[in-house]
Amino acid sequence: MTNPLNEPQLIDISSISEGAMVEAFGLKLAEVMSNIADPNTPATAKRQITLTLTLHPKEDRTQIDTQFTCKAQLASIIPSTSRIFMGRDEDGNYYALDRDPRQINLFNPPAPKEAPKPLSFKAGS
Repeated sequence: MTNPLNEPQLIDISSISEGAMVEAFGLKLAEVMSNIADPNTPATAKRQITLTLTLHPKEDRTQIDTQFTCKAQLASIIPSTSRIFMGRDEDGNYYALDRDPRQINLFNPPAPKEAPKPLSFKAGS
């Protein structure tokens, strides 16, 4: 049974903000699924999607302004540790290095290989 166009329609979650609430849920669900698939997050950590509908009734109690939010609580990235070393140049500027600049090289690094020279062709006579 369909209502004529001039009849009021009952509101449900799919009609709030012209369907934007359901669409927002779908976007956050995709975000959560991506987070679950990410190997950099704990596999069994709980994720959460929160839909909040706030209702602001008018003084006459017949009109209600609504506002919704949709938030996702994702698992954070698994902590990873590493070490960096601090160096300082002659001007006193600090910078980060991957190796300790005070460490003595025990072996000389191999000399870089010379790139092969390009072939050249000479026109025949």
